[in-house]
Amino acid sequence: MLWRGLVAGASNLAMGTGLYPLLPSAGARLMQRRSGSPSTLSLRSAAKEWGSALASVAVRPSGLFGERLRPDRGQRPVIVVHGYAMNRASFHLLARRLAEAGYGPIYGFEYWTLGKVSSASRRLHSFIEQVCQQHQCDQIDLIGHSMGGLVARYYLTLGPGRHRGRVAHLVTVGTPHGGTVFSAFGIGRAQVELRPRTPFFERLAHAPLPKTTKVTVIWSRADALVGTEDHAVWRGCEELVYEDLGHVSLLYSRRVAAEIIVRLRS
Repeated sequence: MLWRGLVAGASNLAMGTGLYPLLPSAGARLMQRRSGSPSTLSLRSAAKEWGSALASVAVRPSGLFGERLRPDRGQRPVIVVHGYAMNRASFHLLARRLAEAGYGPIYGFEYWTLGKVSSASRRLHSFIEQVCQQHQCDQIDLIGHSMGGLVARYYLTLGPGRHRGRVAHLVTVGTPHGGTVFSAFGIGRAQVELRPRTPFFERLAHAPLPKTTKVTVIWSRADALVGTEDHAVWRGCEELVYEDLGHVSLLYSRRVAAEIIVRLRS
């Protein structure tokens, strides 16, 4: 509990003071210049991303009050999986939009982001089984943001989920499917596993695509943490690319929510 509080405090401090997103944006712009690539990061997008980050700081305490974000609405539960150093409250606005569109119940899965992705995927398996038993259903939908998308992907391709057929749709948002160089600034296992070209990503790359799950990968070239195709793409899956949304702004975007709603209907 102490470690969780320290991680949350560090995350809130970085976003509250503007260290995030200003420092990652500056670093990403520098890398783009060195590579000769056109810059996709602007002061306007960074300012918008900071606003989204501040909103995440404001709603974070609500993540402590229960795993169900929205009540029963639809026929199939939706489980959302948060990113590194975040909690389920970061899905607050997206969950509300999904509920207004008739989806639910919507559950927020919590995991220890300093630990192994494989460990988190096993806990996700238990959580999914619990939700299915509670609602007497065979399938759920999964939405993963950032590292949460990797937890969901691991569960489906290398973990217990590859044999269960529990997930009808998986949507990943701003997920580093090829790693991120900014993992070097993190702590815990994520600092090791989430670097590009690690054995972890080699295993994921060689795992077959889910056979019974429709997968959509959403990413943005204005994402300072995961803004390149090499880092953001899961080969063989449907892909939606934006040009103007930051890493956290993707979760707050009405356009992104609309696309997710369409995918969950199919």
